[in-house]
Amino acid sequence: MFKKRSYTPFYNFSKTSFVRGIQCRKILFLDKYKSSLKTPPDAETRARFASGIEFEARYKSTFPGAVNMKERFKYTSPEYVEATSQLLGNEGEVTVFEAAIMFKDVLVLTDVLRKNADGTYDIFEVKHSDKVNTAIEWDLSVQYYVCKNALRNIRTFNLVNRVGEADFAVTDYKAFVEERLPEVEAYLTEFRQVLQGFEPEVPMGPQCEEPYKCDFQDYCKKLR
Repeated sequence: MFKKRSYTPFYNFSKTSFVRGIQCRKILFLDKYKSSLKTPPDAETRARFASGIEFEARYKSTFPGAVNMKERFKYTSPEYVEATSQLLGNEGEVTVFEAAIMFKDVLVLTDVLRKNADGTYDIFEVKHSDKVNTAIEWDLSVQYYVCKNALRNIRTFNLVNRVGEADFAVTDYKAFVEERLPEVEAYLTEFRQVLQGFEPEVPMGPQCEEPYKCDFQDYCKKLR
């Protein structure tokens, strides 16, 4: 029998956990309460992560003078969110890397957030992929949900993805993610119930591999 869980952390959802919840409710639960059961990433996965980090760094280099909040706050914390809010509350333009934005119990770190002189915001989410899959679309959607509610005055909400081996494509997804706000809200309501309940009993299937390979496959195989 699985023990019912209660939860009262600083935040309950990130972009990653939200996307995992859509892929499989069991991944969401395990990632929250049994993260030590993950299988370590293999060499191919580590190489893909490294390529993504390098791609993001190259795009960020096109914003000289930006404030990198993650260099000041190595881990997410209430102080990280408060410091971001104070920085954005100052007069004038500012570009921020890894701004910590929170609404209710959902925390997101924006890759690039630019506050303009008129008080509007341009946000850029950087993905190394040259294709836009469902996971990326939901990643963008939950990030926009948080940013719209916390910042409100968003001018553009952009996806930066790879073209060829090195070029960037910047596409404004604001209209797309605006239409998804009710779905994001509905998923979050469901996910909160998942985290307050028992470990979901979900049989292994296609969701174990798509859109990303699940880190808990070895654990689930033992339960068969």
